[in-house]
Amino acid sequence: MIFVISFSKRRKYYIRAYLAVLRRSSTVRKVVESGKRYGALLGSGAASGLIASLALSALILLAERVAGLPVGAFYLVLLAAITQSADYSMYAIAQGLLLHLAAGTFIGLVISAPFAASRRAYSALLRFAPGLGLAAGATIWLALFVPVTFGAMIPLLQSLDSQSVISQRAPVGNLFQVAVGDLLAMMDRVLYTALAFNMFYGLVTLILTRSFVGALIGRKKQVIL
Repeated sequence: MIFVISFSKRRKYYIRAYLAVLRRSSTVRKVVESGKRYGALLGSGAASGLIASLALSALILLAERVAGLPVGAFYLVLLAAITQSADYSMYAIAQGLLLHLAAGTFIGLVISAPFAASRRAYSALLRFAPGLGLAAGATIWLALFVPVTFGAMIPLLQSLDSQSVISQRAPVGNLFQVAVGDLLAMMDRVLYTALAFNMFYGLVTLILTRSFVGALIGRKKQVIL
C-alpha cells in the first residue's frame, strides 16, 4: 500500500515536471519565433523603404521635368535647407539623392517595426498592407514633409531674392534654371503632389515588406520541415 502511494506521488511529480518543461520550451519557441519575425520585418522594411525611395525619386525627377523645373531641384533645395549652403552643382544633387534614400530606408524600418510587436499586428500587415501603407504615407507627409517644407525649405527660398535663379549646373555649363519666385509660387501644388507621392511610398513599402517577410518566413518553414 505504501509502495502504491509512493509510486502515485512520483508519477504526479514527473507529470508536473514534464508539463513545466513543455511550458518552458513553448515559451522559448515563442520567443525565438518572435525574434525571427522581428528581424525579418525590420530587414524587409529597410529594404522595402530603399526600393520605394528609388521609385519615388524617379517620380520626383519626372515630375520636375514635366513641371519645367531643373531636374534635381528638390534635392538641391533639400540639401541647401539642411546645410545652409548654396551649392547647385550635380554633386549637390547626388548628395541630396543619397540623403533621401537613407531617410527612406530608415523610415521603412520604422514603419515596419510596429507589426513585429505581436501576432495580431503581423496578421494585420498580411491582411491590410495596402490600406496601412496609404495611411503610413499620409502620416509621413503630415509629420515630416509638411514641417520640413514650412520650417526649412520655404524660409530658405524666401530668404533669397525672388529674382534669383536656381540652376542645374554641369561641366558644360547651366543645363536648366528656374527663378526662386516661380518656385515659391508653385509650393502649394508641390505640397499637395507630395501627399500623393508619400502615400505611394508607404503603399510600396508595406506591400514589399509583406512580400519579403512572407518569402523569408515561408522559406524558413520549408527548411525546417
